[in-house]
Amino acid sequence: MHREVVYQRIQEGRTYLLVPSAPTRKVPPPKEPVFFNPLARVPRDLSILIIRGAVQKLGKRVTFADSLAGVGARGLRVATEVPEIEKVYINDLNPTSISIARKAARINRVSSRCLFSARDCCKFLIDHSGPEERFSIVDVDPFGSPAPFIDCSLRALHAGGLLCLGATDATVLCGIYPEIAWRKYHGYSLNTEYCHEIGIRLILGLTAMTATRLDLGIVPRFAHVTRNYMRVYVSIRPESSEVQSTASNLGHILHCFKCGNRILESPVGQNCNNCGAKMKTSGPLWTASIYDQDLLRYSLQFHETYFSKESYRLLALALEEADIATYFVTDKIADKLQVPTPTLEDVIGQLRLAGFTATRTAFNPRGIRTNAPIKFLYDTIRGP
Repeated sequence: MHREVVYQRIQEGRTYLLVPSAPTRKVPPPKEPVFFNPLARVPRDLSILIIRGAVQKLGKRVTFADSLAGVGARGLRVATEVPEIEKVYINDLNPTSISIARKAARINRVSSRCLFSARDCCKFLIDHSGPEERFSIVDVDPFGSPAPFIDCSLRALHAGGLLCLGATDATVLCGIYPEIAWRKYHGYSLNTEYCHEIGIRLILGLTAMTATRLDLGIVPRFAHVTRNYMRVYVSIRPESSEVQSTASNLGHILHCFKCGNRILESPVGQNCNNCGAKMKTSGPLWTASIYDQDLLRYSLQFHETYFSKESYRLLALALEEADIATYFVTDKIADKLQVPTPTLEDVIGQLRLAGFTATRTAFNPRGIRTNAPIKFLYDTIRGP
């Protein structure tokens, strides 16, 4: 005999959610009886801020699809906290999840703007791939890889629409299983200190490859990593110039595991131009910008006290971040040199004083993005 599940009401942002009583903080959370991840509060806060910033350019009658909704946490928050969106579609294969989401919609008084369905994700999206049925924003947040859902998500988007993709397969994207990364993302991952950025660029790379096959281009707007959860936001563009630009932004990152040097270009099998060692290759992946500074600046205006401090910190850091692929971690370099780790402020200040670009990064609290040669960076961290 099954014991009846008891649900409790919790508040996240301005929204009330119904979740299993004493929701587990296990990683990963269980899928039964319904899926809810209490640790994903920061990514959901960021979703609301980015969507609020982006929705202004999506025209009238904006629609949002939460295609793997669980208890509907993200979809319900969008319905409650982004009033500019006309319709919110909340879909999950688990009918119990949808039943709970319906009750929560009534509690938040947004039922009139929400449409519910209990269907397979890709069937749900493909059924909305006709010109009149497409969405303005599609959110795909699976347990594991978003790779199986990218094609059907792109087909379900209006021209200019926003695609939001989450991924939890960090061991694959961060280089523990590079062969699986090749199989899923058509690009090799590398286990480096900036492996999370490589993971983000692999997701964007697969999205770009899939988009160009459909005669679409992509423009990344924002990406972040929270713990081992990765998430990207991209706009879809049908113009031929954007399709060509998207294709040209695919390449490789070559990394030297001897000295830490890295090169961003297309050739593979190259030797390090700093120490001469054979370099290892990640990709193909996205090599161009991953942030839209104008969107981040606009989204930050919507940050209020009920959002997490972490969401503000990540957006603010990303806004000031240099548009330079890959970052260095000062602790790792100091360990290699066997010297005390200097403060980030000192290293950034010295690099700037020498005429180089240097900023912090939202991807790692000890990371620095800089265009300084690696030898100069090492000498700066080594000190006099």
